[in-house]
Amino acid sequence: MKNTLLLLLFLGFAFTTAAQDTNIDLGAKFGLNISNISKDPNLVEESAEVGTEFGVFARIGNRFYVQPGVDFVNNKVTIQRTVQPRSGESDEVRFRYFRAPVLLGWESDYKKRSGGSMPFRIMVGPSFAYNIGVSDNNLDVRRRNVRNAQFALHGGVGIKLLRLIELDLMYTHGLTTVFNDSGADGKFRNFSLTVGFSI
Repeated sequence: MKNTLLLLLFLGFAFTTAAQDTNIDLGAKFGLNISNISKDPNLVEESAEVGTEFGVFARIGNRFYVQPGVDFVNNKVTIQRTVQPRSGESDEVRFRYFRAPVLLGWESDYKKRSGGSMPFRIMVGPSFAYNIGVSDNNLDVRRRNVRNAQFALHGGVGIKLLRLIELDLMYTHGLTTVFNDSGADGKFRNFSLTVGFSI
């Protein structure tokens, strides 16, 4: 966790330096996600759980923009596998990832009747994530059982409040199987709600 925070601080400093002479908004965000795994023949049961995520980003452009970022993501699910040490037992498993999304977006400048503005955003784009760990569990799920590289598509909406605070609602559709076991077919499906700020 300490190394993760140091990396995000370093990236934030690098973004700040690069943005001094260009049209870039820099930001950070944190929030909650709800993850589940699509149908997989190696899973008897799975249920969605609440995880966490936080990250930094750079928004390049005005009305139309590109937004690269780096996130630390905890996807949490409760599963029961077809092959495991104790048959019939379920357990909660947390999958930890570094994720690098690149979003393309459009931002309106909605004018409120009471005055002022409340910018509204629509964004879509791909991401690459790399697995950095799996929580201890009773199902014998280890990092070696998880596919390291994960590709996904994202889509979502966001608003900016008080010219500083941002709220984003995103959907993530995994394109890569979570497990590397023979016959594995389950992919992550994820909704997230984050609060952040940009300058």
